[in-house]
Amino acid sequence: MILLWTSVAALSLAWFAGDAVLGLLVAPRLFHHAAEAGIGTAFPGLVFGDLLGRWVTITGILLVIPIVGLLAAVAGRVLKQRGWKAALLPMCVLFLVLSAHVTSVTVVKQGLQTATELREHPDPERAERFRTSYHTRSRIVFSAEMLAALGLAIGAAIAAHRARSKA
Repeated sequence: MILLWTSVAALSLAWFAGDAVLGLLVAPRLFHHAAEAGIGTAFPGLVFGDLLGRWVTITGILLVIPIVGLLAAVAGRVLKQRGWKAALLPMCVLFLVLSAHVTSVTVVKQGLQTATELREHPDPERAERFRTSYHTRSRIVFSAEMLAALGLAIGAAIAAHRARSKA
């Protein structure tokens, strides 16, 4: 169990770190440099949208799928050893991880689709509404995803420590 929980903690921390780097470092710097160069927000928005689209794909394949698999293994072991009530927590966390990532993927996909439509059929009013509502929604979703990943990393580290103490 120690190895399972440690792996979940490490993968979750990588997920949190990637989200944090993109949201707290890359995006602000990209838009800041674009503003200094007088480029406007459309080009850095396209670049960041592309990065975000790639990140949610990479995260899903390299981090979320392994986390879900490990949590399923933990839930299975706990179910076998201590019963269904004890297995509820890892199963709920598994569904939280899946929900957080699916929500992020959906928001990014909608954003990329809307941005493509706006490039093909420019509409300044719709573009402004999109920027405002999309950025608000994506910040909320990615903040929640970051908190879920960080919470999972902390919880998994605590579980690994407890498993080590019992061993």
